[in-house]
Amino acid sequence: MSNIFAVSTLRYIWSHPNCKNQRIKSIFKFIGWQFYKRLTHKYLDIELISNIKIRCHPDSYSAAAALYCGLYDYDEMNFLLRYLRGSDSFLDIGSNVGIYTLLAASKIKSGLIYSFEALPKNYSRLTQNIELNQLQQVKPYAIAVSDFTGTTALNLAEGDSMPFMTDQVTDNTIKVPTDTLENLLKYESSANLTLAKIDIEGAEILAFKGAVSLLKKQRPYVWIMEINDAVNNFGLQKQDVVKFLQDYGYSLYQYDADTNQIHSITLAQQKGNNVLAIADSAIDFVRDRLNEKSLASSPV
Repeated sequence: MSNIFAVSTLRYIWSHPNCKNQRIKSIFKFIGWQFYKRLTHKYLDIELISNIKIRCHPDSYSAAAALYCGLYDYDEMNFLLRYLRGSDSFLDIGSNVGIYTLLAASKIKSGLIYSFEALPKNYSRLTQNIELNQLQQVKPYAIAVSDFTGTTALNLAEGDSMPFMTDQVTDNTIKVPTDTLENLLKYESSANLTLAKIDIEGAEILAFKGAVSLLKKQRPYVWIMEINDAVNNFGLQKQDVVKFLQDYGYSLYQYDADTNQIHSITLAQQKGNNVLAIADSAIDFVRDRLNEKSLASSPV
């Protein structure tokens, strides 16, 4: 099993856009990390981007991907870095250890970053990374974002990177608190809320149902989101998620980091699991920002 993992990881590194000019260096990073973590069983603080570090634990898949490939979600992470401005606010729903939070913090200085992570071990590492970088603009929440206030079961069968909410309590589940975005953000201004990332293993539509007041105002303007078959765990199809957002004036787009262009797509044209859902009223605003027109006015 470990050999299969190693081969698949090496293929991933070799084909990754961020590694195309440094494939051998990236492979040596992979090999070096395998030796280091087995010999020391200790974490390693690495530079994610300039002036931002992340703590890479021996069992952290996302931090290890950042070690090998840097911006491992190549298009989406480049979009975030080119789109965000210092006074923006950002939602990171399903933060894991906080890589998107850290990237957003490299851009957002006077705005706020709200980071939500339900799994206790990941939340602990999220707060470690916030403290490591002394980020005062980040507000972490140890909570699962959903459509109700209370508690829910979190299934850990797929490991720390892919826990998912479930109503079936088993030996693989833990109980975690849950709340809605409307409740969590009711005392916060949404005026500068321009971007969110959501990755909660199929439960995205539950989070959206708990954020209707925000969606009616088309806040945030852009959602970086994963749409995959994990929605089947909730008796849904991928199209159900798309239709829900369309009802509030959002359409699907794909971002190409190499050309710095966003392209309108249908669900059938989706490449990979990640897409952008952009408010129809904000599409010119988004394009202006990507073209570095920093004085672009906020959409109505």
